[in-house]
Amino acid sequence: MSSTTPFDHLSALKPYIDSNGLVNYEKLKKDEWLIDQVQHLKTADLHNMNQNEEFAFWLNAYNILTIKGVYIELERNPNWKGNLSLFNKIRFFFLRRFNVAGKKINLRNLENKILRKRFKDPRIHFAINCASKSCPNLPKRLFDPETLDKFLDSLTLSFINDKDHVFLDTEKDILYLNPIFKWYTKDFEIQGGVKGFILKYLQDAEKSIIETYKKARIKYIKYDWSINAQEPPENLLKIDILSKN
Repeated sequence: MSSTTPFDHLSALKPYIDSNGLVNYEKLKKDEWLIDQVQHLKTADLHNMNQNEEFAFWLNAYNILTIKGVYIELERNPNWKGNLSLFNKIRFFFLRRFNVAGKKINLRNLENKILRKRFKDPRIHFAINCASKSCPNLPKRLFDPETLDKFLDSLTLSFINDKDHVFLDTEKDILYLNPIFKWYTKDFEIQGGVKGFILKYLQDAEKSIIETYKKARIKYIKYDWSINAQEPPENLLKIDILSKN
């Protein structure tokens, strides 16, 4: 891993994420490694990073700060179930700001004004996790600049071949998609549009299936904003150190 990235122990998240992508926040909050990563974000120097290093940095920053945001919500309300209301979403993604590299930023701007605007890679949408059940799973390891492209492909492949997110009804010619494909339609235009992008990553697709994809009508699956926790939020203990800016 490049010496310019502040992140250590790339696989440190793995013990806290199960096979369904649910996070054990109760155990994760006790990991000193996570606390260190939040501190690294505050003092990071981005000036000497190349494109891949900076891309990996901001992907990691989004996921780490989302975890921190979850703990802030649970500190405020131990019974918090996730960003189920518009007010919750506004507070979580817009109003709450974090200190990164000496500047304040919210998750909304981190995603749209940095990740999407600067790097213009639709695979971003399968790499960042917003702590909800319908979001792509939180990656079990951090992003490393040296393996970034391969890891982004792996996460995208996993998401698109998961029938909870992409499902083709061959009898009715309906393609059911996670709303992420609707919300960020323009991001996929550079790679052949939504269907073209999906077909690029679809595994074991026969010619007949490919043709059905092309003509299928698109419908969007209801998005579940419930927290992606292994344990009910009311069973989580409070955390003070990650609740501080």
